[in-house]
Amino acid sequence: MAECEGVTVARHVSFSEGVGTSPTLTLPTGPGHSWQVPPRYDVRQIIGTGAYGSVCEAFDHEHNRLVAIKRVDDMFEDLTDCKRVLRECAILSKLHSENVVALYDIVAPRDMNTFEELYMVMEICDTDLKKLCRTDVSLTALHINTLLYNLLVGLNYLHSAGIYHRDLKPANVLVNQDCSVKICDFGLSRAIHDAKLDLEDLPNTPRGYDGAQQLVPVGRHTQRLTRALTRHVVTRWYRAPELILLQEHYSEAIDIWSVGCIYAELLGMLEGTRVQDRGPLFPGSSCFPLSPARRHRTDHRFHTRGSHDQLNVIFDLLGTPTAEQVGQLERDDAKRYVRCSAERAGRGFASKFPHVNNGAIELLEMTLRFCPQERATVAALLDHPELREVRDPARETKASHFISLNFEKEPDLDQWLLRKHFLDEARRYHPELPEVDAHVACARDHGYATNPAIAGA
Repeated sequence: MAECEGVTVARHVSFSEGVGTSPTLTLPTGPGHSWQVPPRYDVRQIIGTGAYGSVCEAFDHEHNRLVAIKRVDDMFEDLTDCKRVLRECAILSKLHSENVVALYDIVAPRDMNTFEELYMVMEICDTDLKKLCRTDVSLTALHINTLLYNLLVGLNYLHSAGIYHRDLKPANVLVNQDCSVKICDFGLSRAIHDAKLDLEDLPNTPRGYDGAQQLVPVGRHTQRLTRALTRHVVTRWYRAPELILLQEHYSEAIDIWSVGCIYAELLGMLEGTRVQDRGPLFPGSSCFPLSPARRHRTDHRFHTRGSHDQLNVIFDLLGTPTAEQVGQLERDDAKRYVRCSAERAGRGFASKFPHVNNGAIELLEMTLRFCPQERATVAALLDHPELREVRDPARETKASHFISLNFEKEPDLDQWLLRKHFLDEARRYHPELPEVDAHVACARDHGYATNPAIAGA
């Protein structure tokens, strides 16, 4: 492990420093021949694919820089997913932090009325934490603390803007060789300033979220900055207990839990841990009731008896919650479910990470607590002695106001209105584009099909 004494505040650390070799990644390649982007963008190779489309590396000749272009195909095939793409565009256009990926451009559609795909030009990074954790390299404690600190600086800014990310996981944390961090993928995020008050039926989506369709409460913005639970919030391994248990209200503490899970995964990259032993901290194979084992969808006792359901994996390490903690749960069915779990003390983080110092163990314990009220705030984590060597308070910027998303106030978002709002977002980068109301009317005149309201996407 590299010696960390004498490190100055805000020191820049690269992955190649003190770790032997730099991480290398093999990514799929192929030109985007069919990509309809302006000539200023030289599309070079595909660097990623996902549920909503693909991402290419490109060179922006106008600004002389490499960029990532995300193409979303068949945008209006499923309007729930379409709204998530719109949400990402709208949030990114309003965020200005060195630790949040920058949205440089939304390519103006060639046909304002009939466009079916979208191109988002974004800041490009070397890799993401998911790919990094899979590489055969080790990191020093200094590298890991730098990554954690940069992630917390980004999260501090998001929460100050009233944004809960809700889907923090290694794949959504972009990183560079200098250990800089860029939080990305805001499709499931929420602006708490726009909280709603009613129950909404959330339709199934074909683009890859698990779980059964159900009515889910959507709550109000309170003094505690709570926001009601929506379905399919995050990948199960990084999902906070209150989300698993379908609690009606949650706070920014859901993101703190995810940060703790990510930090634990990074600690597995310290020297002394075999690559094959690395992985998520809580790798549950099912997640009752959101995504239960297929043959036992309604049998909660089956999941509490097993050792692989998400909550049981958590309890194995943290221990089962106390009677007082269970009593704080909002739903009676959640209380009954947790009480069915076999009582245990939990192995604890020290047994899981015997090679990790006490300060890192304390940070984990501050983030990964069953009760969200007991988890540390971002401010408390930033102030922890473990991060003293890499901390630079001048970088811990905050937003000047809460972000508001106008389209969240629409009672019904059909295809016509979605097109209008996408064009509004494009006009932020292309003010020469005409006003969109006339185009929406034109789309209606052409008789484009509508879909049901999707306000709860």
